[in-house]
Formats: sequence, C-alpha cells, structure tokens
Amino acid sequence: MVDETRQDLALEREAVLQRHDELLLRLSRSDAIDGGDLDRALPLLTEVAAEGLACERTSVWIYTKDQTAIECQDLYSRGPHEHTAGELLQARDYPAYFSALAESRTIAATDAHTDPATRELASAYLAPHGIGAMLEAPIRRRGRLVGVLCNEYVGPARRFSRDEQMFAAAVADAVARALDAADRRRVEDGLAHAKAALEQLDRENRALITRLRRSVERLSTPVLEVWSDVLALPIIGILGEERSAQMTERLLGELARTRARHVILDLTGLDDCDEQTAAAIGIMARAVRLLGAECILSGVRPDLARTFVDLDLNLGGLRILRDMRHALQDVVVRRAAQSAPRP
Repeated sequence: MVDETRQDLALEREAVLQRHDELLLRLSRSDAIDGGDLDRALPLLTEVAAEGLACERTSVWIYTKDQTAIECQDLYSRGPHEHTAGELLQARDYPAYFSALAESRTIAATDAHTDPATRELASAYLAPHGIGAMLEAPIRRRGRLVGVLCNEYVGPARRFSRDEQMFAAAVADAVARALDAADRRRVEDGLAHAKAALEQLDRENRALITRLRRSVERLSTPVLEVWSDVLALPIIGILGEERSAQMTERLLGELARTRARHVILDLTGLDDCDEQTAAAIGIMARAVRLLGAECILSGVRPDLARTFVDLDLNLGGLRILRDMRHALQDVVVRRAAQSAPRP
C-alpha cells in the first residue's frame, strides 16, 4: 500500500513537472519575452504562471523609481480570464513583507494570514480578495531586486511544493528577461529617433548652408541694373577661381535675361590682382562681348594697371575709365550721341 502511494505521488509529480516543462517551453518559443513589448509579454507570463501553479490570481509588481512601493503592472484573474493593473503597495505599510522579498528566492506562504512574511497583508489585501496562500518569486535584474511575481491561491491554506517554487522562480526570471528586452527596445527606439532627428537636422543644416551660400554669392556677386540697358558688377575682395566662375555665370545669366547693351566691371574694391585674377577678368570681358554687349572697366588703380601691363593682358576693345561715375557718364554721353539726329 505504501509503495502504491509512493508510486502515485511520483506519477503525480512527473505530470506536474511535465506541465511545467511544457509551459516554460511555450515561453521560450514566444517572441513576446525578448521582443521588448511588455503589453504582450506580461499577460503571457502571468497566464503561464497561473496555469502552472493552479492559482486564481497571478500578478507582476515592479518597484517604483524611488523604491518605496511596488505597482501592479499586470494582474491575471484566471476564472474570468481578465487582466488588470494599477494597484500600489507601499513599503512603509508592509515592512516585513518587503524585507522578505529582498532576502528570499521565493516566499512560499502556506497560510498567508499567519506567515511572518505575508501576515501584514491580511486585512488590507488578503481578506478582501479571499487569498489563503501565496507563492512570491522576487524578480531580480543583474542582482538587483526590481519586483515580484505574486501567485495567489484563492481559498484555504495550501502548500506549495519545491517543484512549484522552482517553476515560479523560472517564470520570475523570464519576467526579468522581458524587462531587459523592454529597456533594450526603448534604448534602440531612442537611438533610432535620435538618429532620425540628427539626420533631419543635418538635412535642415545643409539646406540652410545652401541658402546662406547662395545669399553670400548674391551679395558677393551683385549684378546691378544701374540704368536702362546698363549692368554693373562691382568686384570686391579676392577673386579666386571658383568665385570668378560664379561671377561669370551670374553676370552672363543677368545679361541674357535683361539683354543689356553695356556692362561695367568695377575693380575699385578688388584686393589683389595676380595672373589668375587678370585672366579671369579677361575671360569675363570676352564673354560679355560674345553676347553682344560692350564691356567697360572702371576703377583700375595704378597697381592693377601695372599688373595688366606686366602680364601683357589683352584689353583691346575695352573702354577703361577712372571709376563707376565716369563709366556711367561715358555710357550716357555716347548713347545720347548715338540717338541724336544726323545733320
């Protein structure tokens, strides 16, 4: 008779262990645990724990940031198959219970109303919910206590076996994995958002730089329509290769648009003139003439004139005048002479 009883107990334990293995395999096959989505992971974990321990209520509680309380993240009621959340337990109200969580791998309270670790909860929590026994599995991450998997048996006192305690601890470890995955996902999402924001900022900065460059180019290459059919281009500062190309392009574009007959290149503000600069001015002047307009140089200082001579720059066909005022006067006088009736 004793042997039969032992055999029955062994078979019963084997069935329980097999059920636990199947449930833990279910967790390992689900992508909810490591997917970083606690809205999917926590309901799965509480349902698996409730089924494996045959408990009416199973819940996950997480410490608040200041470690003064635990808040229910998911409570599964097995009978109605409902999930709720939001209840709060303050550490100051249940010091023995919170102390036991910090010191234990599991708390198996056969009679939760009399067990030293849980009896503080009797009037405010256990009795209102009809809880007779509790199996608590603290949740730790990297050695730090962060919460508890609470398994509550509704009814009289009940003993939890060592196998059930190990199962509860395994589910609590899976909760810790889910929390790690959620943190990792938040970091990844934050990095993705930060990267997207930086890329957007980079695009905006590039667009701003482009607009500023164009503005600077327009300001540094001011093609002015100073008179009817007369354009003026003051050349100020240093005339490098890139800038001279931009000036030429802008000048020819304005010349084509306005169909002006006269272009004044004013060199008063030119800082220096080397061979490359002189060549650029010559190219600009020839391009103007190719479009059918007359090119006039004004503001040619003695040092510039000397450079032109030293470089043997071909200025044939160009009118060279002292400054912009004299250049405009010259254009007005010659246009008046051209329009005067012949005798």
